[in-house]
Amino acid sequence: GGQAMVSKLSEITGRDIFTEEGNRVGTLQDITLDADTGRVLGLLINRVDTEFSERIGIETGKGVVIPYSAVKSVGDIVLIRAISSTGPDEV
Repeated sequence: GGQAMVSKLSEITGRDIFTEEGNRVGTLQDITLDADTGRVLGLLINRVDTEFSERIGIETGKGVVIPYSAVKSVGDIVLIRAISSTGPDEV
């Protein structure tokens, strides 16, 4: 069920996040959940890589939330789909 996924996700905080092209995005800081359903909404990333910040147009050094729909796989690292310069909030 979904609950197992949530507990698994809580174990991956602190892992590195990369795009599918192999570019480092940052470090997984936390997971945003829907309080009502418990569904994962997004990943809160800190220590965001400068190049990634510039590419999506956010201030360097700020955190960013990646929508959970962008996540491709979760393992020793977290892989996300490429995010264009339109910004991380647009799908």
